[in-house]
Order: sequence, then C-alpha cells, then structure tokens
Amino acid sequence: MLNEYDVRQAVEFESHDSPVLSVYLNVDPHRRSVDKYKLALRSLLDKAENVDAEDVRRVQNYIEMGYNRTGRGVALFSCAAKDFWWAQSFAVPVEDFVFVSFRPYVRQLARLLDTYERCGVVHVDQEGARLFLFNMGVLEVADGYLGEEVKLHRSGGWANPRYQRHEAKQARQNLQEAAEIAEEFYRETSTRRLILAGTEKNVAHFNDLLSHRLRTMVIGHFNADANASQSDIRDKALEMAAKAEEKESQALADRVLSIAQQGGNAVLGVVDTLTAVQHGRAQHVVALADYSQHAFRFVDSGLVVLELTEEGDLASGRIQDLPDAAESALRRALAQSIGVTLVEQHAGLAQAGKIGALTRW
Repeated sequence: MLNEYDVRQAVEFESHDSPVLSVYLNVDPHRRSVDKYKLALRSLLDKAENVDAEDVRRVQNYIEMGYNRTGRGVALFSCAAKDFWWAQSFAVPVEDFVFVSFRPYVRQLARLLDTYERCGVVHVDQEGARLFLFNMGVLEVADGYLGEEVKLHRSGGWANPRYQRHEAKQARQNLQEAAEIAEEFYRETSTRRLILAGTEKNVAHFNDLLSHRLRTMVIGHFNADANASQSDIRDKALEMAAKAEEKESQALADRVLSIAQQGGNAVLGVVDTLTAVQHGRAQHVVALADYSQHAFRFVDSGLVVLELTEEGDLASGRIQDLPDAAESALRRALAQSIGVTLVEQHAGLAQAGKIGALTRW
C-alpha cells in the first residue's frame, strides 16, 4: 500500500545528468487483457525519447515477471544509472503515459492521492454498522458494531404498537452505539471524507445521530443491502469519492480565483505559484490536469522566468532548465505535504494562468 515514505521517495529523487523514465500503465482487467496492456506498454516505450535502454529493460521485466497482476494501475520510475527504481500498483486505474526527464513525473500520482485519499465508509443496518477505511482503493482498516437483534414481526402479538415501538427503540439504540464507535474510529484514523451506505431509512437515522464533525465529513450515500460484499461497497464508494472530488476541485479553483482577484492570500500563474511553493508560502495548489509550461529557474536566487533575456542570462550565474514548471510546482508541493488538486476543466482558471495556489501570506 502506498505510504508517505513511498511518495517522498518519488518526489524527492533527482538526477542531474541521467534520464528518469516514468511510465503509467492501465492494467485494469475489466478493460484490458494481459496481452493488450503489454502491447500498450510497448507502444508507450516506443514513443519515449532520450531514454536509457536499461531503464526500458527494467520496466519491461517488471511487467513481464515482477507485477503480480492484482491491481488496476501501475506507476514505474526508473533511473538505472543512479540505481533508482520505484514501482507501485494501485487498486484504481491510471491513464497510459510515458515521460523522460531528470525527475519522476508525479502529476498522475498527485491526482490519485487527491481523488482517492483516505475515505471512510459506514455500512449501516438496524442492528449496527460496519466501518471501513479505504486508502487509494485498498482497505486499510475495518471495525464494526453489532447490537441486539431487531425482530420485525408483521403478524400476531408482536404486531402490537407497543412491540413495534420496542423494535424502533432497539434499532435506534444500536445505531446510537454505532455512531459513537464511528466517531472514535474516524477521529483516530484522521479521516476527512465519509460515505454512508444502507437503506434510505437507516442511513437517514444514522446521519441524524452523528456528531456535527462527522456530519460535515459526509460527501454522500448510496443504497446497499445488509449482505452487500466488501468489494461492492468499495467500488461504489470509489465512484462516489471521484465525483465528490471533482466538485471540491471546482470549488477550490473558484476560491483561488476569487481570493487572488481581490488581492488576498492567493496567487495565479506558474511563475508566482512555483515561487510561492519554493518559499514555503503555498497552502494548496490547484492546476488544470493537462497544463504544462517550459520555464527557467535561476539557481542562486530561485527566480523563475518563462523566457531568458540576454541580460538575465549574463547575470544569472547558474540556470536550471524546467521542461515542465507546472510539474515542478506539483512535485515540490507534494514534497512539502502541501495539498495538490488537479481539475479537468475550469474556464476561469484557464484564462488566469491555468495554475494557482492559496497562500499563507
């Protein structure tokens, strides 16, 4: 399972004189057979320019022999000259992509971390709840509460309103206990998003019993019967999490634009955004998913420019070429544990520099 150490390994590695091969490959068995994704890999590698043959061999060998074929997406970073190798498979799909530079290409990794971050799912019924915590589509931990059985009689003496009130009271007590356990469970696991599953009635009752803190974390709910499998719960939760993330991304882009245009603590454009990240001012970076921009960085001063002038060239000292300054901003943000959000489309952001950030000052 991908952890913080793995992410840091990827975002902090840099080779100044040897290329790094980055490959993302969709290996979702629901969409591709093994032969088809191997063919897709060959096509990707054929497109790679200035790549070391040993890095190509390492990637091919991993897909042929090292990959256990249990995931839906794979990310591979290789720099054989520096003895660097990074391989991760994910329970969520990725888009086919290849890139050669002096650092791992982490844009898709950033997107996965943002879209499929830790998400809690509570599957409730009248007798209790199952508590799940999924991270990048993988079950990280689970718990639950099973209260007293609620017997639903529809005829005879138990149809008496007094017994029906007893059943309702018992069901409420079970859900109350489950809500208290959920409060502790999701506080200890630092969960930010919560999804509820069950019948409309049970979900509504359970939601009413949650603390204000947990209710504000709920991003949605879906119908699920008491016998729903863990995989069914996970798949529906991942789909809902992705939709919720897109809405949050749009709202965040709106917020960055509004604050920046009012002269508040936000910046727009790749130069100001990368500078804010480098200086530790950035709180959260938002960018169009497909945005890239070539730039230059003066190593001594940290100044970033899109074009070099003769005067700047002479006065610069050392100049660092940035094939993709937007990627550099995202990578540096991840290295500092700064939030990163990528949006598919946003008209306002597209017109205002395609990337921006909330800042501390």
